Order: sequence, then C-alpha cells, then structure tokens
Amino acid sequence: MNIPRHLPSTLLVVLASIASAAVMTACGPERGDPVNAPQGAAAPVATPAPAPRVRPAADREAPPVVRHLGRVTGVEALTETTRPTGAGAVIGGVAGGVVGHQIGDGNGQKAATVLGAVGGAVAGNQIEKRRSEKVVGYRVSVRMDDGDIRSVRVDSRDGLEVGDRVRVEGNQLIRL
Repeated sequence: MNIPRHLPSTLLVVLASIASAAVMTACGPERGDPVNAPQGAAAPVATPAPAPRVRPAADREAPPVVRHLGRVTGVEALTETTRPTGAGAVIGGVAGGVVGHQIGDGNGQKAATVLGAVGGAVAGNQIEKRRSEKVVGYRVSVRMDDGDIRSVRVDSRDGLEVGDRVRVEGNQLIRL
C-alpha cells in the first residue's frame, strides 16, 4: 500500500485543529456569563427568569368591544322619482302611430297605427319615468362589533363597498 508523502502532515494539521478547537471551547464562558467581566467585580449571580404568568382561558377577559366600529353588510341606493309630465307618452304615441301607419293597408293599417300609438305611449311613459329617477342617498347596513345591525343614511357613497370596516359617528360613516 502506497501512502502519499503529504498525507501524514495533512493528518497532523487536521488533528491539531480539532484539538485546538476542543481546548478553546472548554475555556469559554459558561451558562451565559459575560466574556469580559469587569476587574475587581464579583462574578454575576445568575437569577432564574421569572415564570410566565398564565391564567386559565376561563379567567381571561375578552378584549373590549368597541361599540362604534363595524363592517358594511349592504349598500342600497335611495331614489326619488319626479312626477312624469306626460311628454314621454305623447312623443312615444306619435312615434308609434307613425311607425304603425307604415304597416299594411286598409283596416290592418288602421289597427297597426292604433297599436303602434298605444305601444309607443306606454314605452315613452316608462322611458320618461326612468330618466326622471335620481339617486338622493344611500342606506348602508353595518354589522357592529357588538353584534347590533345599524342602518345609516348617507348622501354619497364615497367608494364605500360591502365588507369595508367603518366607524359610525352619528349619521356619518368613516372608512377605516
């Protein structure tokens, strides 16, 4: 068996390193003592850490419930419709009558004209109603942290969405 010439010296270096590490580890501070104790000072006395105070779950107090905080559960638009003037029905009736008059001839044409006028009047009235409807506010439902459900009327939505955390102050909602 041929042993390379440099192996014994490498082995000696490795063994010396391990021995040095063992000696240095044994000479270090113990149990968390400081490395450099002040000159003339007595060695610090290790005091055990105080045991954590643990109370049974039944004795623990729940965090206080803040009565003016909650989460939005619904947003409903409040609308107001002005009374229709009848202009939509008149314009729709005339337009429907003109279109109905273009269909057929004789009695069929007369019937189509009447049906077109009536259908146009109804459609025109509905269109006028929808156009006269405007949003005047919002009813926001909030489930408070204490379990109550409050309904608050606000003038504008300001990006408020279902699920938002809010603070209720009187009749105002403040997003958190």
